[in-house]
Amino acid sequence: MNSIFTEENLLAFTTTARLSSFSKAAIELDVTTSAISYTIKRIETYLDVVLFVRNTRSIELTESGFYFYRKATELLNDFHAIKRGVDTISQGIEVKVRICINQLLYTPRHTAKLLQILKKQFPTCLITITTEVYNGVWDSIINNQANIAIGAPDTLLDGGGIDYTEIGAIHWEFAIAPTHPLAFMPEPISESQLRLYPNIMVEDTALTLNKKVGWLLHGQEAILVPDFNTKCQCQILGEGVGFLPSYMVREAQDSGLLVTRQINNPRQDSRMLLATQHAATGQVTRWIKKQFAPGGLLTEIYQDLLHRD
Repeated sequence: MNSIFTEENLLAFTTTARLSSFSKAAIELDVTTSAISYTIKRIETYLDVVLFVRNTRSIELTESGFYFYRKATELLNDFHAIKRGVDTISQGIEVKVRICINQLLYTPRHTAKLLQILKKQFPTCLITITTEVYNGVWDSIINNQANIAIGAPDTLLDGGGIDYTEIGAIHWEFAIAPTHPLAFMPEPISESQLRLYPNIMVEDTALTLNKKVGWLLHGQEAILVPDFNTKCQCQILGEGVGFLPSYMVREAQDSGLLVTRQINNPRQDSRMLLATQHAATGQVTRWIKKQFAPGGLLTEIYQDLLHRD
């Protein structure tokens, strides 16, 4: 006997179970009621079980029927996923794209907007997002944990089969709590004064590359935190000093939570790159690269975070 696990047979069964009616299933699938009844009987014979309790007015799934309904639904979903995957590949659209975002450019709002746009443009592509700090971004793409890096720092190693283009820069501000002792010092604040207070630092997440230190004076105490939001909050509370991205400072400054001060040898802007694996040539990757060009859709999303010349 031929297998009953065909898309047509499973669809007949699941539609009948969902509507609790042979006739309604026949109407929805545009076949005869007798064809639906025959298919269900054939499935029951093949499985040697009763799937429906039948009476004159309605039908109900048996316990075996409930189990088969769940499994049949899963199989149908697999059939549809395979079809979508094949169609996607034939069109040059990646089945899956892994994006690593530099934590300097990672906010829930920006990332949600990025995902919304990508899913609208490429609904069949599975998009996964991770975030890393400093050289952890390069680590991710070089070790094939990501296909695309948004905000790879300007510390590219030679070779590695990576394509990249500059998308802007992070501007830094030395920011401290308005009640911090340094807030009352004459500017520019000397390094000898800065060394008296701990620097709040976000640790580089690189595992195979050398870790980068954002800003730390020789002999200055460092307090390591996992992300820039925590760093910002520590500085708001007066627990330390350091540089923060200007977009982060603006919000806290408007609320009176931080003040900025000039120091000798301020931190230079950090160039941000869009990096892709050279072998990544699918439509999603090409579209992302195009939309990070001047005037592009993704450039607009990140324009409040990045400075452009």
